[in-house]
Amino acid sequence: MPDVVSIVALSLTCFHGCVKGLIVLGKAKHYNRDVTDVRLQTELTLHSLITWAEEAGLTQDPPTLLMSANHAALVPEILGQLEMLLLDLNQMKQRYGLYLQSTTEDVEALYDEDSALGQTDRQRGRTEKAYITIFRKRKEPWKRLRWVTLDDRKFDRLLDKAKSYIGQIEKFLEQAKQERRDRYLELCLRNTILHATGQQELGIIGKEYENAPSRLAIAAAARLKRTRLQLGFPDWAMGSSMTTLTKSVSTSTIVERHDSMNPSTLNVPPKEMKVSMRLLTLSRGARAQPLRALAKYDGRVVLLEWKYVAGMTDPTIFKRVNQVAALLQDLGPTLHSLKCRGFVSDHVAKRYGYIFDLPDDLNPPSHPRRLSTSDTDAMQPMPELRSLRQMLDQSSTPSLNIRLSLAVTLLDTLLNLHTSGWLHKELRSDNIILIRRTEYGSGTTRDDLSTYSVFIAGYVYSRLDSPGEMTEPLKSELEADLYRHPSLLCSARQSYHKSLDIFSVGCTLLEIGLWSSLRQILESHSTIGSKSTESPLPERSMSDPTLVSTNALEEVDDELHKSRAEPSRPDLMGLKHELLLSHLAIQRPRLGKMATQKSSLTEAKRSMVMRSLEAAMGKRYTTLIEEFLAAGNMIKETKSDEHEFALDLEMRARDIVQAIAEAM
Repeated sequence: MPDVVSIVALSLTCFHGCVKGLIVLGKAKHYNRDVTDVRLQTELTLHSLITWAEEAGLTQDPPTLLMSANHAALVPEILGQLEMLLLDLNQMKQRYGLYLQSTTEDVEALYDEDSALGQTDRQRGRTEKAYITIFRKRKEPWKRLRWVTLDDRKFDRLLDKAKSYIGQIEKFLEQAKQERRDRYLELCLRNTILHATGQQELGIIGKEYENAPSRLAIAAAARLKRTRLQLGFPDWAMGSSMTTLTKSVSTSTIVERHDSMNPSTLNVPPKEMKVSMRLLTLSRGARAQPLRALAKYDGRVVLLEWKYVAGMTDPTIFKRVNQVAALLQDLGPTLHSLKCRGFVSDHVAKRYGYIFDLPDDLNPPSHPRRLSTSDTDAMQPMPELRSLRQMLDQSSTPSLNIRLSLAVTLLDTLLNLHTSGWLHKELRSDNIILIRRTEYGSGTTRDDLSTYSVFIAGYVYSRLDSPGEMTEPLKSELEADLYRHPSLLCSARQSYHKSLDIFSVGCTLLEIGLWSSLRQILESHSTIGSKSTESPLPERSMSDPTLVSTNALEEVDDELHKSRAEPSRPDLMGLKHELLLSHLAIQRPRLGKMATQKSSLTEAKRSMVMRSLEAAMGKRYTTLIEEFLAAGNMIKETKSDEHEFALDLEMRARDIVQAIAEAM
């Protein structure tokens, strides 16, 4: 067996050849067709190889192979086969029917502006060094290639073979290194989806990972983003914050790329999603529900969600309702949402109703036609619908595993929704719904969460994550306001953005951890909550001036002190803002004795809530909640890019909660 030094040296030589082959293949031009798909698939394969080399130690100085001696001995042979596959043009033509010609043009720059694979600055720093080192060590110029014959299926076969070689050496890494590499690849892919402005690359990512169990969420997010673009929503503002794998700028390339993605070519009107109101059947109980109910549409059980509007003649609102329905029509399971069939218009009540199909396993079984309608209805009880908010009030605390499962469901949805560039705007426990079939003779109780299927609902105000996108005013109810960041409760309307969704999710994760509603949490941890009787929360209109609670967090704290003169019921909004104040990364200085007392009170309140959460869920879960509540302030204080900050935080939160659940 060769010595370790020889194995590493040979592996490094073959690795450099593989990188050269993938770079040159990705830069190959074609006479008369766009090769964006070829370039992106090649970049994904190259990125996979580079990240393997980083974890294996091959890019270190000096290089090494961080694996067992038996595995290390196999690396040069596998990399050698991959190198031959990528550099032998004759073999490529004979075995795969792909004909490439070498040109006299040199590859003068390692990066191209039209690279489709997105990375953050931090990500790019890891891979850039490896690329530059290999490029500078080339002994002769790399020649550009030009496609003569290019067949997509045959090219897929070639890349599948290349990926199989990389897959073999990936298995030689320790489990921890494989997981770190997988997370890095996921972060890169999500960043690519987030900043993508063309449908083609999104289609490639969606197709590339649709059959990979560990990458189904990536495929779903790519498909959702592609649907966005098909509906006519190219998000040009996002492109300015993206750092790609590319460096050099070619004016002609930029013009060509942007012309190919002109908004006018993407703005294909969505199909009409409005459906007939006459096919909708509402029971007496469903009619009594103003926001959400189970109903029947064309004989099948559906979920109905109402969106109330000021007037039914506003074309902008109608267009948005149609767009949201079209977007929700083909959601993947990773978004834990129901498929939207369409919407109905109720002109009398001034509202639109989104209709969502239930999965087959939640629909009552069909019965023979000989039964009368009344008999059939009697034999087909409606499924049971409850919200997480109801369960928090009515059920006993479920097991830690069930609570962690709910948290993962919520975090998964947030991550994939934000990756696709879509904002929910109403992520709270009232919009996490639980549905189960009602079976006669069932021995389970209504509070058994393991018998329910969990879905995210409440998409009635969803919109694109784009500064230019219109923000509808949210209908204000005091309890709903508890989940909203203080900046949303100011008199001046402002654009909704990701950190506001994150804040709402932080509040909901707090509820899941303590298994109590946010209102109850605030009341039970207040100095006046135990002295007052619970009073109903009044509903307020969007124009109610009492909604204005802060323009700055200090003003909220001042109003809180004044409210203590009214001992009749807790100032829930003030208590919520106290909780927020305690999570600021930088406490603003205060003057005077009263200010010191208020600051101490705020810290004491935070300690009680977070100590309770830590006792129930552990320190790591509690720290995540604190980060979610403080996300907006941290972005401002650190001047971070919100999209990159949110992506990193949401992925990390999901991974941590999953790890806690797996350790149970």
